[in-house]
Amino acid sequence: MFKQDEGHKVEAQEKIKNFFQSNIEYLIYFLVLIFVLSFINPFVIIGAGERGVVMNFGAVQDTVMGEGIHFRVPVMQRVVKIDVRLQKSQTDAAAASKDLQETHSTIALNYHILPEKANWVYQKIGQSYKERIIDPAVQ
Repeated sequence: MFKQDEGHKVEAQEKIKNFFQSNIEYLIYFLVLIFVLSFINPFVIIGAGERGVVMNFGAVQDTVMGEGIHFRVPVMQRVVKIDVRLQKSQTDAAAASKDLQETHSTIALNYHILPEKANWVYQKIGQSYKERIIDPAVQ
């Protein structure tokens, strides 16, 4: 009984060895394909509360990608993620009243980018829209 189990073990090992030897070419192709796909990264994932601004060779396109997974052409397209959730800008301000009394106040401004206009904001203002538009308006 012991010799029979050992015979099955050797036979199974031979089958596995023959399988890998006959299919090694396909295994190599598969590994190369996985490596190439991970290197060129043809997919982009846009998270919740974000939009993707599509750029073809650096030119902003009219297409704004919504949340989810999207395909992009690896060398030609680049996707920039823009946060469109509600954001808060808070600043402290000091002023003097008419009778020269000092006042201190905290000003808070809630704002967000319209999701369908994310490409326009990126093209005309850039990603530093808070420093360029919101902060000067509050002060």
